[in-house]
Amino acid sequence: MSGIVIGNTLRTSWKQILYWGLGLGVLGLYIDFIAMSPDIISGYADLFKAMPPALLQAFGASDLALFTTSEGWIVSIFVSEAAIFLSIFAVMAGLNITANDEQSGVMDVILSLPISRSAYMLERWIGYALIGLGIVVLCALITVAGIIGMNIDAPQDVIFKSIMNLYPGTLLAMTVTCLLTTVLRRRAVAIGASAAFVVVSYVFNVIGASAGGAIADLMESLSYFSYIQGEAFVIGAYDPVDSVIVLIAVLVGFALSLKMFVSRDIGV
Repeated sequence: MSGIVIGNTLRTSWKQILYWGLGLGVLGLYIDFIAMSPDIISGYADLFKAMPPALLQAFGASDLALFTTSEGWIVSIFVSEAAIFLSIFAVMAGLNITANDEQSGVMDVILSLPISRSAYMLERWIGYALIGLGIVVLCALITVAGIIGMNIDAPQDVIFKSIMNLYPGTLLAMTVTCLLTTVLRRRAVAIGASAAFVVVSYVFNVIGASAGGAIADLMESLSYFSYIQGEAFVIGAYDPVDSVIVLIAVLVGFALSLKMFVSRDIGV
């Protein structure tokens, strides 16, 4: 692995860190602004009381009490919304790893150069993984800076860690998209399948967390959104095993993607 492809990926796509990071950072500042006023938080808490558990879970919290504190409000609302936006980025990044170049015919030129398929795919994946990391770090820093600037009484380290825990799920969505593009071959079909993966995972998380029973528990366990655990940092119940499970799934997914990409015909 020479690192040339990683450098080229970062050089041509680094602006995505600014676009996505600043965009999510502005969202974080807006949520910080709301959290600055206890009266506004109290008003939203009263509104959420009338909501069924499924809708409450959609806002990123399983307990209404989380919305009564500044840190609970920021983490519950921001992490749940940022997870959706980062999933969109992840699908786009997964397509950029190989599918877009293959669709445009650029891949034929690239593979005529002295670089192996495996090295090219690995470096492209690392490049977009670093871009994703930059996005998450930037939006986390902006959100925490807003807390400091607005003098909000909330544990900054808890909020920063909860936002950073969005990264494993982002990697998983990106890797699943990459895998689907190598298996399904047709870019349009892969986009639909990747979008379905994200939507179904989100629905499974909402239903699984709000309903009871073995089936609901299974649905929740199959959703990568359930492993983000934003509220777990606030209540001190974060389990790093969940993040490890997601990262293992990322490694398995990428290994399968690499195996498929290396062994099949390109552009057919």
